[in-house]
Amino acid sequence: MDDAAQQPYIDPDSDHEDRPVCGICPSLRFPRDQFVIYDRPSWEAPFDPVDGRRYTLDGRIPACVHPDKIGLPADRQAPPPRPLETEPAGQSATPRRSRWWRPSRAR
Repeated sequence: MDDAAQQPYIDPDSDHEDRPVCGICPSLRFPRDQFVIYDRPSWEAPFDPVDGRRYTLDGRIPACVHPDKIGLPADRQAPPPRPLETEPAGQSATPRRSRWWRPSRAR
């Protein structure tokens, strides 16, 4: 196999003044064909607290979420944010008080 094909996309030993990549970016460890690029952070490429890196949900492929920092277009588009869950129609819009709330009394 070609040694150049195994080189990281961005040299981890160089000073990245023009491309301030993150320290966990897969472009510092892998050639371009071994990681995917999302257009922004997404639940499809969650952060793994075990090793501190991002991977895709389908196949655990290393993922970059800052295409502007590495100078490449995103090859996967992150889905729109999930909508917040809304209260059922029968619920009151007034906030519930904590069960520990006690009105102050003058003594």
